[in-house]
Amino acid sequence: MPDHMDASAGPARRRGDYHKKYDTIDEIYWVLEQEAKAFSPETAVSVKELAALMKRSGNLDKPPAERTLSELLGRLYRDNLYVCSDTTVDRHFPWKLECVLQRTSGNAVFYQSYAQWEQHHTEGQSPNRALRYYLQNVLTPSEWKLFADMVQVYPYISSEQSKKFLRVLNRMSHHPVLLLEDQRYAFRRDGTLDFSILEQLDDAIRRSRRVSVVYGEYRLQPHQGRLIPRLLPRAKYNPMELEPYAMVWSNGYYYLVGHHQKLGLMNLRVDRMVSVTVLAEQTKRPPSFDPTQYRDSAPVMYAGVPEHIVLRCRTKLLNVVVDFFGASVPFFDVTDDHFSVHLHIVPAGAKLFIRQYLDGVEVLEPASLRAELAQELREAAARLEED
Repeated sequence: MPDHMDASAGPARRRGDYHKKYDTIDEIYWVLEQEAKAFSPETAVSVKELAALMKRSGNLDKPPAERTLSELLGRLYRDNLYVCSDTTVDRHFPWKLECVLQRTSGNAVFYQSYAQWEQHHTEGQSPNRALRYYLQNVLTPSEWKLFADMVQVYPYISSEQSKKFLRVLNRMSHHPVLLLEDQRYAFRRDGTLDFSILEQLDDAIRRSRRVSVVYGEYRLQPHQGRLIPRLLPRAKYNPMELEPYAMVWSNGYYYLVGHHQKLGLMNLRVDRMVSVTVLAEQTKRPPSFDPTQYRDSAPVMYAGVPEHIVLRCRTKLLNVVVDFFGASVPFFDVTDDHFSVHLHIVPAGAKLFIRQYLDGVEVLEPASLRAELAQELREAAARLEED
């Protein structure tokens, strides 16, 4: 890489002549985006055209000459290709500089990527045609659409927040990825998530600080002639001081996983936190803690010690088992009608699954879990049979 494009220098790099300064590089991107509107090969501009646009904009005291501009464009283009982490690329996200060759055949105009042209020609060979430059979005339309869909289906943001986020995505993508009036008819929770609490928890985890959490529970309270659930501080174990280990997304909720001095390793729903205070006391997450492994051992985020559990399930439940426990759990004894699966999870989570699909699940191990479920079912049946 040329010395004056050293990626390791970062924002504090030495400032020399105008063509080595960030303000000239920024101006190139700005002119292409704002004045040239060059977002495709059909709207790509030559070095001469870009130089004229930069002079006309008047943002630089001394715009670069065409020869200097051509050299700088070539270096910026190659940085886009080979040094994706370079500061000059990141600072102009979501754009990257593209270069094409233009040729005509009769009345038809054709464009060829300069990178493709180089693949079929020897090094140093000239294309004998003027290079043209434009800005290409680093994400495809389908990738921007994916971001937009995430915004639309996330249950913890309001409709107004969704519109705000979509405006940002539409602006960054240049082409509207999702119209603001489009609907995904996603489930919206009555109470939006307090993002300031997420920020505090992220800060505590990043700085390895203990947190004090006021945890809540819903209680029915009268409001305008009817009872509504309100999130209020829980009476027991409040406030709770934890060593925060990680944030985990599971079952449509954010959870904070951390260690409590008396209760041990536990998880708390972030949307049920009333308040969070980051404490000065330092903590250290154990090297053995693996957030993914923890999530897999507690699929419904019930606290407890994982145990070895063996289930025999009807074949029709395979999709449900994969959704619930993941595709990496060990399967065995597969027949046309049944399959068995080894689990290493918290029993409370397994019990929830078994109760939901009782007609298609048999507990093979441990015998204690089988007996516990049988007793619970007998008691439930007795209540249902009461006069």
